[in-house]
Amino acid sequence: MAERVTAYDGTTVEVEHVKPLANGGARFDIESEDGRKWRVDLTREGDTELVTSWRDGELADLEIPDWLDDILERLRMAG
Repeated sequence: MAERVTAYDGTTVEVEHVKPLANGGARFDIESEDGRKWRVDLTREGDTELVTSWRDGELADLEIPDWLDDILERLRMAG
C-alpha cells in the first residue's frame, strides 16, 4: 500500500514498499505527481541505490531530485 509523503519543498509523492532486500535493506517505488517514478534500494548501511526510473510509464534516465533525499532520509529513520 502506498503512502503519501510531502517533502520539505512541498512536493508530494506516493511511496510504496516493494520488498525487503536480502542484505537487510528495502526497495521502494517513489512516484511524483508529475509522472516521474523512481525505484530505489535503501541498504542496511544507509546507502541509496537507484534501480530504475520512469517518466509517464516509460523507462527514462532521471536524475534524483534534491527533495528525494528528504523522502529517503525519512524512510531510513522509520526503518
